[in-house]
Parts: sequence; structure tokens; C-alpha cells
Amino acid sequence: MAVKKKRNSKYLMIKDVCDDYGVGRTYCYKLLSEGCISAVKLGGKTLILAESIDKYFSALPAYQPGTRA
Repeated sequence: MAVKKKRNSKYLMIKDVCDDYGVGRTYCYKLLSEGCISAVKLGGKTLILAESIDKYFSALPAYQPGTRA
């Protein structure tokens, strides 16, 4: 999945993940709570490890037309 990142950083704010990957805040927090992606806290900010979100989206299955998941 080709994603246009706003920053060349090791960490991304939730807002940046949502903008870059086209997902909502709730979905980001769901991925965090399920352990699918990793984050750190900096004060009140939750910073997503860019490597973990990249790994998550890279592992998603390819679209297969005419099949149901």
C-alpha cells in the first residue's frame, strides 16, 4: 500500500495516521487496544510507531474480486 506520509518520522500522531492511511480515530484506538500496532505516550499525546502501522497495513490480504472474506 503506497501511503504518502506527511513526515519522515519514527512516530506519528493519531491525526497523522488517520490522514495518511484514511482511517478514523476510533479505528486507530481499536488497533492499539487489540495490540495490532504499537504506541508510546508523550504527556497527553499518543504517538504511533510508524514501523508498526506500516507493518500492519503491509500484512493485510490483497483484494480478490469475486471472493468474500
